[in-house]
Amino acid sequence: MQRVLRIGLCAFVFACGGAVTNPIDDGGTDGGTGQDASSPTGCPASPPLSGGACSPDQVECEYGSNPSLDCNQLFQCNAGHWQSMTSGTVCAPQSDCPATYADIPQNGTCSPRGLGCAYPEGTCFCGNSLLTQNPSWTCNAETSTCPSPRPDIGTPCNEPGQQCDYASCSGGVALQCTGGMWTQVFTPCPG
Repeated sequence: MQRVLRIGLCAFVFACGGAVTNPIDDGGTDGGTGQDASSPTGCPASPPLSGGACSPDQVECEYGSNPSLDCNQLFQCNAGHWQSMTSGTVCAPQSDCPATYADIPQNGTCSPRGLGCAYPEGTCFCGNSLLTQNPSWTCNAETSTCPSPRPDIGTPCNEPGQQCDYASCSGGVALQCTGGMWTQVFTPCPG
């Protein structure tokens, strides 16, 4: 599945260090409107064209595979038209990630700052540390109620009210199952 993220990082969080690599397309057969009648959430299968028709208003749809908020494409339906909310941040490639979750030393130093890595066992981010001057790994392990890698914003879910925090204070995102789809929620971060 692809992912879309919304900007909403904590004040002490690092800037993402890689590129949005998914070109925006019209989804193929929808004539560029970005609508997909078969989607239960209103999100088309591929990124819509900015300005294309959409419904329902305020739905957000994410496209990409990076666990970081800023490294994927995000579209929001505003007044019946798709609006790109993509940050344009240049992000480190996923090929910079260690091969396995077990290869990441929790709180160990890391590089490059801003790297986000998703594994079936959990999600890790290389970011600022409150304990040292050097960037270090912060990982959130998968739980029985929160899938990993994390679901995209706008994809279907079936546990109303379920919240999952994917390192939201370290460059990730917190999600909640609302109205049958995953939506972004903002969580307070330690200051």
